[in-house]
Amino acid sequence: MVENRKQLVSVRLCHADIERIRAIAARLRVRESDVIRFALRLAFSKLAPLLDVDARGADLIPIFLECGPELTYHFDLDARTLDSILNEGIGDSQTKIDSGDIELIAALHLPSFHTHAKIKALPKLEIGRLSLSGALQQYLYDKYIHSENDTDDQKSDSRPITHSQRDQHALMNAAVID
Repeated sequence: MVENRKQLVSVRLCHADIERIRAIAARLRVRESDVIRFALRLAFSKLAPLLDVDARGADLIPIFLECGPELTYHFDLDARTLDSILNEGIGDSQTKIDSGDIELIAALHLPSFHTHAKIKALPKLEIGRLSLSGALQQYLYDKYIHSENDTDDQKSDSRPITHSQRDQHALMNAAVID
């Protein structure tokens, strides 16, 4: 029989984060611990592909399309570390992520002038009205996600994920975790 016991965990938070938690809890009329648990569930739903030990290469691209800049900045992930996370144990060249693309993902959290020249040099990529991160997201999505699916229906869905779609997807995943 599995015990459903909760465990007390101590976490160091800066004063600004504590104030944000209190403000959100007050606005929602819930406990501060409820806000923290919700934030954890939301983070776990976004990071769920990393829990799959068999996920490698192109399987992990969606998480880096959605959370790449935050992940690389917060966890200080450089290109070498990202390469080992994404490509370790891959023998198949179709699912392996190119080192140049990994460098772009690693540089996403840097100011845009660092990555602008690299992104403009990418083949078949028109930045147009897209932001730099949107252009890179489009490039990686087309290259690694839709390259396997050549039907016209799937090509029409190769647009970057919008904030509302991402938030709706995250909320649906959070509901599944409960």
